[in-house]
Amino acid sequence: MNNILIIEDEIDTATPVREALALESVDADIARDGIEGLQMFKANNYDLVLLDLKMPGLDGEKVLTEIRKLDPFVDVIVYTNYSEFADIKKLTNIGIQGYINKGPEADLSKLVNFIMSKLAPLSEEDVEKLVKATPEDLFEEK
Repeated sequence: MNNILIIEDEIDTATPVREALALESVDADIARDGIEGLQMFKANNYDLVLLDLKMPGLDGEKVLTEIRKLDPFVDVIVYTNYSEFADIKKLTNIGIQGYINKGPEADLSKLVNFIMSKLAPLSEEDVEKLVKATPEDLFEEK
C-alpha cells in the first residue's frame, strides 16, 4: 500500500483529498504546516508528498528544499492556488514532479489520477525498454 504526505494548512482542502485517495487504497497523512510536514517526513517513509506553497511557519519552497536534502528521489507535487510562472519554474528546478492548481476549478479526480500515475509501478513495456537501453557491459567487473 502506498503512503503519501499531504502538507496543507487548510484542513477542508486536505481531507477530501485524503478520503479520495483512501478509495484508491492509498494512505495519506496530513500535516497542517511546513514545520509539522518536515517532522512527519523525517519520521516516516512516504512515496509522494502533496505540497501547498503558502502556509504559516515554513512555506512550501523551504519545505521542498529541506525534503530534497533528505530524499532527492521522492515525488513532490505542488498543490496550491498560487501560480506565478517564475515561482513554479524555480520549484521545478528544485525538484517537483508536477503542479496542480487547487483553485475554484480544481478537479479532485484529476488530482487523484495524477497522484496514482506517479505511484504506479513501471509497466512491463517500460521495464523492457529500460533493459534494452541498458549497456550490456554496465554490470561487468573490470
